[in-house]
Amino acid sequence: MINLKSFVEAIHQAIISASDTLMDKNEGLLDKYFEETNEEVVSKGSGSVTKNTLVPKNVTLAYPMLTAEGDVKTTEIQVPLITLVPLGMSQIEKATITADFELTLVDEELQLSFPSKKNRGFFSRNSDEIPKTNGKLEIVISPQESSEGLKMIVEAYEAALKRQIS
Repeated sequence: MINLKSFVEAIHQAIISASDTLMDKNEGLLDKYFEETNEEVVSKGSGSVTKNTLVPKNVTLAYPMLTAEGDVKTTEIQVPLITLVPLGMSQIEKATITADFELTLVDEELQLSFPSKKNRGFFSRNSDEIPKTNGKLEIVISPQESSEGLKMIVEAYEAALKRQIS
């Protein structure tokens, strides 16, 4: 037997852990599309301080442009990688667990146990078969809308890209 409260807490902790894993994956977008640079900044009163900055990873693309004379000229543009890919983030929307169990009150606390044997009728087939506890775990993982801050950053990089090719 297991205490019902402990069982629910274990399920809850497992869901929190899974959610944290998804969040870590979402934060990995920063490492994938940005690189960190260190710069020493000298301030008047406190001496020098190291400043860490995330800089977007860029690719250089050859882009055809029409000149005033009507000729096609190829120019290089810097394109932040984050503007080229759809940003997919995930979150756990819902977790449902279904199981067959028996509830018992022991010392004023609910205990649950998973039945090991089921009563079978006289004419039932496979009477030697060991019955199994049935359970079902359903976790719904759905796309998460990008944060407003991330949307604004991507839009700013897209605007800078448009200025390069206009």
